[in-house]
Amino acid sequence: MRQVPDAKSVKPTLAPVPWEIGQVRIDRVLEHERPLLSPDVLFAEYDHNLFQRDRQWLTPELFDPVSGLMVLAFHSYVIRTPDTVVLVDTCTGNHKRRPHKIRYHMNEWPYLERLRSVGTTPESVDIVICTHLHADHVGWNTSWVDGRWVPTFPNATYLLAETEFDHWRNDHKRACYTKDPYFEDSIQPVIEAGQVQLVEMDHQIDAYVRLSGCPGHTPGHVAVVVECDGAAAIMSGDIFHHPLQCVRPRWNSCFCVDRQWAQRTRMEFLEQYADSGILVMPAHFPTPSAGWIERADGQFAFRFCDPSDSIIGPCD
Repeated sequence: MRQVPDAKSVKPTLAPVPWEIGQVRIDRVLEHERPLLSPDVLFAEYDHNLFQRDRQWLTPELFDPVSGLMVLAFHSYVIRTPDTVVLVDTCTGNHKRRPHKIRYHMNEWPYLERLRSVGTTPESVDIVICTHLHADHVGWNTSWVDGRWVPTFPNATYLLAETEFDHWRNDHKRACYTKDPYFEDSIQPVIEAGQVQLVEMDHQIDAYVRLSGCPGHTPGHVAVVVECDGAAAIMSGDIFHHPLQCVRPRWNSCFCVDRQWAQRTRMEFLEQYADSGILVMPAHFPTPSAGWIERADGQFAFRFCDPSDSIIGPCD
């Protein structure tokens, strides 16, 4: 039984060009991408025997056999509609003290240069969306300027799902995730600047972009849906950390707050979007990051797009 297409066919090595969803343009801004976590650490339900069955198609683009680590990416998506410039997820940030999550600690990524390279300045962003409030999705909310943390996007409204915010504002719940001061340096300063708007999980941003609640990974986790001219894309945040979770949907990440709920959400997402023609854009899949969920021999698989897939037509 074929489990997934051969890795060479599902993951091209070329970087993507911007995606066009009708009149909406989406760019990916990469912070970093590398082998990062071993599968037995990343996946809470890891099974060595099952992983060995998948190892061949994962290697080398999605699993590095030398280090034994899964390849993960950290990136933002910039959505430009006729009305609004929206930035989805702000990665890990620079100069952030993260001694308990050393992979995020005191980094210096050329993120803002890459943002400008796709034609977007921090000042031009109207809306910042954090799909959830883990440290690797809020880091560039702020930058260190003149000895203090200030909003990186000075003219933006930062949209936070109220359910999500209510969970992470609790010191005890936050400490169960990490003792690093990410709330204090990446969320509190934008609140103090008056730039945060708490919204419902189905909030409509403009005529083209809306939120869709998909809790489990965190209590107020949202996806971001883009719809225009009969075409659609969805930024799925951390419903999936890795393409292997399409094949093994019962495998949660070790970061999921409610594992049963996360499994249920993941299965519902796969059922809803498989063979739908809707472009799926996860938060941590390696380059080119986006693609389609497909059914293959009674299970699901993720097919990465390639540069020829930049214009996404109407959904079937």
